[in-house]
Amino acid sequence: MPFRPERLVTTTPEFSIILPTYGRPAFLAEAIQSVLAQTVEDFELIVVDDASTEPARIPTGDARIRLLRREVNGGPAAARNTGLAAATGKYVAFIDDDDLYDPHRLQMARDGLLKAPIALCWYNYIGESPHGRRLDADVADQLLAGLVPHLGATAVTSSIVVPFDESYLGAEDVEWWIRMADIPVATVPEVGYRLRRHTEVRINHGTQGRLQGSRRMLDAHADFFDAHPDAAAFRWKRIGLMASSMGDRWQALSAFAKSFRLRPAGKTLGHALYAVFSRR
Repeated sequence: MPFRPERLVTTTPEFSIILPTYGRPAFLAEAIQSVLAQTVEDFELIVVDDASTEPARIPTGDARIRLLRREVNGGPAAARNTGLAAATGKYVAFIDDDDLYDPHRLQMARDGLLKAPIALCWYNYIGESPHGRRLDADVADQLLAGLVPHLGATAVTSSIVVPFDESYLGAEDVEWWIRMADIPVATVPEVGYRLRRHTEVRINHGTQGRLQGSRRMLDAHADFFDAHPDAAAFRWKRIGLMASSMGDRWQALSAFAKSFRLRPAGKTLGHALYAVFSRR
C-alpha cells in the first residue's frame, strides 16, 4: 500500500511509536502531545492516516514526527503494518489516536525491556482504576487465559515483532498475541497508558467484528488452543458475553457451555443463566 512520508528521521531512534488514526483530529492532537511530553525523548512517532476523509495533520517543527497516509482505508491491522514497515527504532510501541501516554510511558518500556524482549505496563480508563496482570518470563499458558495486554501498554524489540493479520477487522490484537505468546515478557506494574471512553464510531471494529474474529481464530489456531485449554475456555466465554450483549441468546449459551466444559467456573455458569433469563 503506497504512503507518503512527510518527514524524515536521519538517526536511528530508541523507540518507534506507531499511531494509526482515522477521522478524529481533536483526539489525535492530544495523543500526539502526550507522546511529545515523554521523559524519554529518543523516539520517532509514526502517525498513519488510514485514508481519513479529511487528511490528518501533525505539529510542525519536530523532526521526530512522520505522517504516512494510506490511500485506501484498511483498518487497524493494516494501518499498524504500514507503521511497522516504516519503523527504524530498536523497539516498537503503540498508541491509538483516542488514547494517551503517561509522561513516563517510554521509561516504563525501557525498564521492562532490560528484562525481556517484550515489556508491558498497566493501563486505565481516564479517572478509573488500573487494569493489567503481572506477567513475567514465559507466560504462554497464562497470556490468553485472560484479557490480552493492551497494545498501547506493550513495547516490543523490533527484530522479533510480527505483522498484524490484516484480514481480521476485529480481535486482530488477540490474534497477534497468539503468534507472540512464546516470547518472554516483563511487566512494570504501573499505569503508563490511558484510554478514553467515548461514543464516536469505531471503524472496522465493534462487538460483531470481535465476535467473528474470535470464532475464526479458534479455528485458525486450533493447535494453540488445544495446547492451552484455559485460553480456549476464556475465548469461548468472551464469545458468549459478546453474543449475549447482542441479544443472540442461543449462540451465547452454546459458547458458555463450551467454555464451562473446558474450565468449569461459577462465573461462566452465571453468565449462561443470565443469557437464559434475560429479557433482552
